[in-house]
Amino acid sequence: MAWRVLPAVVAVMLGSIAGSPAAEPMTAPATTAGADPLDDLESLGYQPLGVVSGTLRLAGSTTLQQAAALWSEGLAAIHPDAAVEIRSDGSDAGWKSLVAGAADVALLSRPVSDTERKAFAEAAAAAGRQLVVIPAAFERLRWIVHAANPVADILWSPDTGVVTPAADAAVLTWARLGAGGEQAATPLRVHATELGSGTRWHLDRLLTGTTAVAVEVQEHATIKDLAAAVAADRGGLGLIGDNDGVWPGVKSLPLVIPANADPQADAVPGSERTPDCRPLFVAIAVPKDGEWPALLREFATYVLSWQGQLDVAQDGLLPLSRQEILAQREILGGPVER
Repeated sequence: MAWRVLPAVVAVMLGSIAGSPAAEPMTAPATTAGADPLDDLESLGYQPLGVVSGTLRLAGSTTLQQAAALWSEGLAAIHPDAAVEIRSDGSDAGWKSLVAGAADVALLSRPVSDTERKAFAEAAAAAGRQLVVIPAAFERLRWIVHAANPVADILWSPDTGVVTPAADAAVLTWARLGAGGEQAATPLRVHATELGSGTRWHLDRLLTGTTAVAVEVQEHATIKDLAAAVAADRGGLGLIGDNDGVWPGVKSLPLVIPANADPQADAVPGSERTPDCRPLFVAIAVPKDGEWPALLREFATYVLSWQGQLDVAQDGLLPLSRQEILAQREILGGPVER
C-alpha cells in the first residue's frame, strides 16, 4: 500500500492485497466488564456486491482520520483499483466540502444540525442529491481540571448541564459545579478547542444544557495547548476525548449522569449511550433517485461491518454495538443490507 503525505491531505492509494425509573446518579459503563464489544459483531462481516474502482474523497474530523485510513486499508483487500483521499481539516471544513461537492464523504465528530440539513436539501435539490448521515463510531469524552482541584466528579443534567444556575451569576465560580471549601470561591474558567471542532460543539452543549448561562470560553488551537492552559489554571475546566491522551498537570473527572435523564435529541437510533459518549459520523451525498455510486455503497457497507468496526477499535475509539449497526442497516436499506 502506497502513502503520500501532503499538507493537510493524506492520499491513500488502495493496493492489491489478498483476503477477504429515577435512580441514583450513575456513570454508565461502556460494556459489561471483561466483554469484548466486537465479539457480538462477528456475524456482521463485510460482504461486497462486487469489486469497485474509482476515487473517494473524504474530508473532515481529525478524530476520525486514523480510522478512515484503516477503513481504506481494509477496502484494499477487495478493491485494489480504488483510491481514497483523506483530508483532515476539522468537522466544519469537512461539512463545507461535502456541501460544495469537493468531498464525497464528510467525517464529522458532531451531529448535523437541522439548519445544515435544510440548507443542504435546498442546495442539493437541483442536482438530485440527498444527504445520508451514518454513525460510524463513538468516543468517550472526559473533563479535565487542574491537578490540585479537589472536586471528584462533575454532575450533569439535560436541563442545567454542569453549571448550576444561580440568582447572582456576576462571578462564575466552582461553587456552581458543587465545589466546597477554598475551591468554591475559585473563578471557573472554561478552556476549549476553537469553534468548528466537534469537541467544542459537545462542550457547548454539555456545559449549560438547555439553560441560558453566559460562560466565557478561552479558545485554544490544539488539545496540547488546551491541556497546558488547564494545568496552569487552578480554576480551569476543559473537555477532551479519551483518544486525546493523558497530559501532565491535569486530572480527569467522570461525568455523573442521572439514571432517569432523557435521551439527547441527536441520539443515534438503536443506541442507549450516555451524553459523555459522543457519536462520530460519516455524511455522504447520494442520488435522490436511483442507486448509490458503487464505491460509496461499498464504503458505507464496510463501515457498518465487523471489519469496519474492528478498525474503529484499533484506533482506540468505541465500536458500534450490534443493535446500533442493525438499526442503521434497517434505516439505509438496500445500499448496505447484505
